[in-house]
Amino acid sequence: MKKISFLVLITILSISKAITQQNFPPFYEIKTDTAVNVTLGNSYWQMLEDSEGKWTIDEVSRPPIADQFHANTTKTNGILEVDYSINTFWFRYRFKNNMKHEARIIIPKNVSYGDLYTLASDGKWNHKTTGTIVPWSKRDDLKRITTLTYSIQPGEELLFYERNHFNYNSNTPDFFGIKFGFTDKVIQAYYDENDSSILPSFIFGVFLLAALFNLYFFLIVHQRVYLIFSLMLFFRGFSRFLYANEVFFKENPTVRLESGNVFSLLFLIFLIHFLRYFLEISKHFPRWDKYLIGLNIYNILISILALRNIIVVELSHILGPAIVVLSILITLILFLRSQIKAVGWAVLATLPIICIMSIPSFLILLKFLNEYTGIPIPSLLKWIWVNDRFAVLEQIGLIWLLIFFSWNLFQRYQQLQKTIAAETLAKERLAKEKEIERNQLIAHQKVQLEKDVEERTAELMQSLENLKATQAQLIQSEKMASLGELTAGIAHEIQNPLNFVNNFSEVSTELVDEMKNELSLGKSEAAIEIANDLKDNLTKINHHGLRASNIVKGMLEHSRASTGIKQPTDINALCEEYVKLSYQAMRSRDQQFKCDIKLDLDRDLPKINVVTQDISRVILNLVNNAFQAVNEKSNNLAGLNRDERDVKNLRGLSETANAVNLVGSSEAQAIPNRQGYQPLVTISTKNLADKIEIKISDKGSGIPGSIKDKIFQPFFTTKPPGQGTGLGLSLAYDIVKAHNGNIAVDSSALNGTSFTIQIPIL
Repeated sequence: MKKISFLVLITILSISKAITQQNFPPFYEIKTDTAVNVTLGNSYWQMLEDSEGKWTIDEVSRPPIADQFHANTTKTNGILEVDYSINTFWFRYRFKNNMKHEARIIIPKNVSYGDLYTLASDGKWNHKTTGTIVPWSKRDDLKRITTLTYSIQPGEELLFYERNHFNYNSNTPDFFGIKFGFTDKVIQAYYDENDSSILPSFIFGVFLLAALFNLYFFLIVHQRVYLIFSLMLFFRGFSRFLYANEVFFKENPTVRLESGNVFSLLFLIFLIHFLRYFLEISKHFPRWDKYLIGLNIYNILISILALRNIIVVELSHILGPAIVVLSILITLILFLRSQIKAVGWAVLATLPIICIMSIPSFLILLKFLNEYTGIPIPSLLKWIWVNDRFAVLEQIGLIWLLIFFSWNLFQRYQQLQKTIAAETLAKERLAKEKEIERNQLIAHQKVQLEKDVEERTAELMQSLENLKATQAQLIQSEKMASLGELTAGIAHEIQNPLNFVNNFSEVSTELVDEMKNELSLGKSEAAIEIANDLKDNLTKINHHGLRASNIVKGMLEHSRASTGIKQPTDINALCEEYVKLSYQAMRSRDQQFKCDIKLDLDRDLPKINVVTQDISRVILNLVNNAFQAVNEKSNNLAGLNRDERDVKNLRGLSETANAVNLVGSSEAQAIPNRQGYQPLVTISTKNLADKIEIKISDKGSGIPGSIKDKIFQPFFTTKPPGQGTGLGLSLAYDIVKAHNGNIAVDSSALNGTSFTIQIPIL
């Protein structure tokens, strides 16, 4: 442990010795903390260019790199003297607290990426990060104003190493300097008074209001100049708002700043287009107008090259905005000779902001001239560029431009409204004359028209009555058709109880004769037994008679028109009765018809209030369709079987083959597997708590998908003419809907067809 402590002590002493041997700038002595902002003189700090941006704090804090620190080489008069070919710079400076209490200082860093290092007592470097492009979550201390805080104890000396890395598309320094401030009140002042986003936000609000104002004019008069002016104001205001406000893209500031650059580019583009349309350059100077269009394309290319760092920042300012401003200035000079008063005023109003916007590019040119020729830079330009005076002048110029052109466009709008009003008045006068002529013609034709309308109305009313009568006849025909289909089944069902009645009647007659004979012989006990048998026979006769009566009653209810009166109905009984009737009807028409019937009825199904005749028609119709579907499939498969017996090419194929060549066919046709097919119709009911469900399924060939959506349409049928009215499913659909229920169909060639009916329990 003692060896480790000794090694640490030796390391600290060696680092301290190496640091003390360097040529550091003098300490800045903190004697009072009443100042708000302090700018260190050039003698208190040193700088070092990191051309490759790869040096670490350990490298720059030790010789030989540490010996390369030098005094400030940039001028402090506000002129651009930074070498923009280098992106990374190191600075070092020292503070000494000569006060008797703790000194709390803040160091604001308006750079892309800023790293500050201070040496701790254990020989390690304390590291803090901030910067305009650093994500919000990775900034230290005061994140919103990119400011770092430090505490210096009384008598303490503190050495700072500062690494500034610049993305010149986002942060372009004019010159280098070190600033700091004091106390928590100063920090609060940065938040309360020095929020740089307040003014741009206000300007953006003004510009947005003006943009909406001009957009409203555009929507009314449809002149492009209003739309372009509206977009120009919006992009200018929003670009400044993005530059100064970090509400958006906190974790990706690069997107925010690059978006601001794009909006600034769009502002210049729409500014050129606005001047083109406002001054009507294509009318007065058509060649120059084409040049301005090409200038916009050129400006976009220069911006792309600058964003990709293909050209340096200084060159992009000269090749980009400088050329644009110069071209606009030439445009205004061309129009100064114009005799149009409005154009002259527009030129004079635009000149101030154009002159202000040309200052950065003009200063760059003067800088080059100053370096190579020694021509001094005018002090007025220096004064404008220092302390954000240029930004203030630019905002004033933009607001003046906004006010002038908004007022001018408003005046143009008023004049246009007067012109439109005059044209509208003339059109109204002409329209009124035509209207008088038209009214006379209308008055002449009115009598004839009313007569034609009366005749046509009478014809339509008669047609409507005929249509209603025809519809009623068709519906009744459908009912009678379904009843006709049931006739054979009903006859079979009635015949059974009648046979029982006849048989038991004959037996009862014989029993009466036997009973008389026994009574004549005095055998009363035998006579009583015969009387009991006779009573049983009469009971059975009565039972089967009621059965026949119920069948006839059901047939009559089915045939007569619906009363529309709902009554408690046993749905299970209806299903059992009508599936039997429908099956017997099919058997009477086709003695070869066979089909399995599966009844899956929910015995807990309650009686529900429905119109019994209507629901019975629905069940009967769907059951008939199910039997017809399986019968048709059986017949089709039987026909295919006969065809297969005549096909010689089937020899040698397995019994489970899925395809054969039909005799007389020109090409192969698929034949489904028909072995083991058994027709099946399933009727099921289910209690779903608040409603009941009736499901009628068959194992037929299914309904083609192309007609599935049409089956509930009136008069739609796939049967040959004369074999169906096409009203069965349509009536079923209407009846179910009248009971506030739903009917749905699910069909496929493999599984057949299922109709599902759901009716609420009331």
